[in-house]
Amino acid sequence: MLPLYAGHNAPELFRPGYNAGLWYDKFCNVWRRQGNNWTLNENKNKWITGLSAQKVGSKNLLEQFLNRLANVVLALNGQVRCFVTDWRFVTGLGCKHPVENGFTWHHLLGVPYLPGSSVKGVVRSWAESWSKTEPAVVKRIFGPQGTAEVKNVGNVIFFDALPPEPVTVQADIMTPHYEPYYLSQEGPQPPGDWFDPVLIPFLTVAPGQPFLFALAPRRANCAEDKKDCILALNWLGEALSTVGAGAKTASGYGRFNRRVDLEQKLEERRLKTARVRQVLEDEARIKSTPAPVPESRVRIEMEQDGYSSDPDRFMETLTTKWLDKMSGKDLEENERREIARYLANWYQKFKLDQWKKPNKKNSSKIKAIKSVLES
Repeated sequence: MLPLYAGHNAPELFRPGYNAGLWYDKFCNVWRRQGNNWTLNENKNKWITGLSAQKVGSKNLLEQFLNRLANVVLALNGQVRCFVTDWRFVTGLGCKHPVENGFTWHHLLGVPYLPGSSVKGVVRSWAESWSKTEPAVVKRIFGPQGTAEVKNVGNVIFFDALPPEPVTVQADIMTPHYEPYYLSQEGPQPPGDWFDPVLIPFLTVAPGQPFLFALAPRRANCAEDKKDCILALNWLGEALSTVGAGAKTASGYGRFNRRVDLEQKLEERRLKTARVRQVLEDEARIKSTPAPVPESRVRIEMEQDGYSSDPDRFMETLTTKWLDKMSGKDLEENERREIARYLANWYQKFKLDQWKKPNKKNSSKIKAIKSVLES
């Protein structure tokens, strides 16, 4: 029995639509038993190549997630920029995994991503080492180093870098040649190119895959924070194209180039989605709003007498006109009750204290109104 979760029902092969991160990290099924131990050995490459050349991620989920992210960032007066992998990109190589070299997957979307903390680290490293910026400015933007006694957040917020669409992943291989040099326990062993290479497979993101990076000022309406955000965005572009992000950057991995044309297309997509959502919300609101009830002849005449606009004038007409109409025998019972109902509502809105405890002047009026309502 394979060392997997009981009753997992995991599929033998990866299929489009699966959460690639869950499948890759949790359902490795190429183990072999050697004595009392389970091992992968030569099957490591088999497991990794099961994902190679596959597109991972759901187009709909990514679009929804990135649209919400862009809305938040823009509301904070930040910016979203699109960068495309110049060559292979690998993230989370040091994460624990049975194949030795791990991979960082977004836990909800099942796609490779670069956590916001890693984006911040890349940009900070560039600012400190290459930008020739005053240390006080770097500290203001990123906050103090972790060893500082007084800690505070920086002026810029760094969000996770995520692909706006399903991305292709590829298998790759490291070939270190000097294993005897590193493992020798019998005295010094010089490194030599005559040693056999050791093939170590690992997973990467393929070249030409887009990723969205987002930064925003900590205080949306603070001029200094906005200026610092623009400065950090410029450093981000320089760092990604020159140094790279993720693992193995010294070997050329993780380089990105900015694509303004893709930024424009993604922004058009976001605006189109927002317009469609607004139309649907307006339609739903119209459907849920009851149609206005036409005002009766009685209400129209009352409004002309100041029912809603002039309480003092209407009080006069109530006494000289509407009480007589309400008590008149030439009206239908439903019209008399309608007048009484409007008069009662008027009292409760403009003279509630009199309605509850009428004085001598209003007592007979209110008594007459209640008499019609209760009849």
